[in-house]
Amino acid sequence: MADTKKQIRSLVEPIIEQEQVELVDLEIKGSLRNPVIKIFVDVPGGIHVDACTHLARLIRRELDSQEVVQDNYRLEVSSPGIDRPLRTMRDFQRNAGRLVKVVFGEKEGKLQTVQGDIVDADEQFVNLETAGHGRRQIALDRIKKALIQIKWSSSGGCKSQ
Repeated sequence: MADTKKQIRSLVEPIIEQEQVELVDLEIKGSLRNPVIKIFVDVPGGIHVDACTHLARLIRRELDSQEVVQDNYRLEVSSPGIDRPLRTMRDFQRNAGRLVKVVFGEKEGKLQTVQGDIVDADEQFVNLETAGHGRRQIALDRIKKALIQIKWSSSGGCKSQ
């Protein structure tokens, strides 16, 4: 199935790039006879259902014309979701301005947790604005886990940024 995944990725990437969308991940689940192809895409500010539907049509047309998947298959094109861990520089850049909780290792090997709004990120560092502690710079290669957090408003409701 690894070869099929590579073939699918090579067909999907140009379509997604042409639509100015980022390919976040591609998974193939299920059986060989009835696979589920899951394609996770995103854009700054989040991707809409209509865009996912449009991409699914384009991708299905290409997969069918190239006959990469011989049997019945199900195609799902969606957002990676708010609960997906942030891993790469692009993940952090895409979520700039959002509240994130980051667990990272210090040089001594101890784990620390910090929460703040993502200011920016580059190949080496993520910069967070933390409440009461100002700006915090964390090396990307030291991050063990990073998750988007929900901000609670003073009225008691939640606000997913």
